[in-house]
Amino acid sequence: MANSGQSKKGTSGLKRNYQMLLDWYQYRAEENKGSQRKLLDLLATLDRDAGASEDYDKDIDDLESLKIIYETGIRRFESQVEKYQKLIEEL
Repeated sequence: MANSGQSKKGTSGLKRNYQMLLDWYQYRAEENKGSQRKLLDLLATLDRDAGASEDYDKDIDDLESLKIIYETGIRRFESQVEKYQKLIEEL
């Protein structure tokens, strides 16, 4: 009997930890989606052919690279969300 009590306590603690990680990854995915939307709006507004300095062109290239980083990060966070949802369901 004592073991089943410890097992339930361990399971509830594990579930709580999984839920905290799930919440974190959901939060990060949403934050990155918001940042990505702002970045995409900015990129759509910026004029690549403005005849500006090399620094301007380089900064736009850097922002284009950042777009890919956001896409990758969002996919990773969403994958983590799915993983922890499954782990919680299995408990």
